[in-house]
Amino acid sequence: MDAEEMRRINHRKKIRYGFIMGAFLALLWGFWYVPGSLMWVIEPFTGLYEAVELTHGEIGAMLVTAVLISGANALMATIVLLIWNIHLGKFKFREMKRTIVELRAVQKYLIAAAVFAGPMAVFGSYLATGFAGAAFSAVAALAFPVVGTILTTKFAGQRLSRRAIAGILTIVMGCICIYVIGLFNEIMEGNMQPMGYVGGLMAVMGWGLEGLVIAKGMDISEPDAAFHLKMLSETGIWWIIIIPILALAGIPILEYVIPIFTDPAALLVVTCSGFAFGYCTICYYKAYPMIGAGRTMGLSALNAMVATAFLFILTGDVPSWTVLIGGVIVFIGIILMFYEKQENLESLRGQQEAVE
Repeated sequence: MDAEEMRRINHRKKIRYGFIMGAFLALLWGFWYVPGSLMWVIEPFTGLYEAVELTHGEIGAMLVTAVLISGANALMATIVLLIWNIHLGKFKFREMKRTIVELRAVQKYLIAAAVFAGPMAVFGSYLATGFAGAAFSAVAALAFPVVGTILTTKFAGQRLSRRAIAGILTIVMGCICIYVIGLFNEIMEGNMQPMGYVGGLMAVMGWGLEGLVIAKGMDISEPDAAFHLKMLSETGIWWIIIIPILALAGIPILEYVIPIFTDPAALLVVTCSGFAFGYCTICYYKAYPMIGAGRTMGLSALNAMVATAFLFILTGDVPSWTVLIGGVIVFIGIILMFYEKQENLESLRGQQEAVE
């Protein structure tokens, strides 16, 4: 066997492993919406909602509850990634220390990614779940690849192919169906939930921006160390900044923190959420360098179908026709964007992907 044949075999193995990671990414990301939905209907989150609603109304209660849910999810996901790095050995912790001490340029990207992912994307997803349902939240966030593609074109000087432009326009049509027509139907039915749509838009922008900046950080740092530090930063934003500020403002949020870890049902649901989110993150950044950003995000779009299937099986929840049709249109647009022969323009990392 010559060197060229070995190279081709290794390349095929890399591609195969990358697609396996992409499949697990879609499965875990889709499953993540199930505990995210359940947290809205179990204690202590319902208790916090009822307590805040008395003084700050329904929207205030939803916002504060989404903060606690987001903080609990980030904390559990960080613990999952800690276990992962312990499994990988001390090397990863040395890399984390090196990233903090020596690679100061990386820190700004990881902190920015934590802000876009936590208070923006994850918080927006939970808001959309609370106001409009988990199926809507999953489908509404499908458009995040277009944000990353447009930003890459803007800041990396890339040009979009005709097929990518067609994909973007198709995604925009799907988003119009999900957001504009869906909102119009709710207005006509007298059941408008605008905050659900705001949460969906936050998730779209947050995931797109997070993918762009975290890729910059991972270019010069070790991936396992980088995304663990990103999750640590995200957890710090919730538990060191946002939650204490709410407590100082008189919101009784701290009273409901301990019950998360003492109530068996709450602990189980939060653990499932952290497990799904943590390992989803691992699969995303493992697939990223193996099959490219385009294919990875294309596979990740399957999470909406997985989430819808899980929610239908477990809760009987069926999304509205605007969400279903809009989701299908958006998915077609993603295929148009990312599955072309020269997958170089849609990569969030700004690098050409190999042609098979």
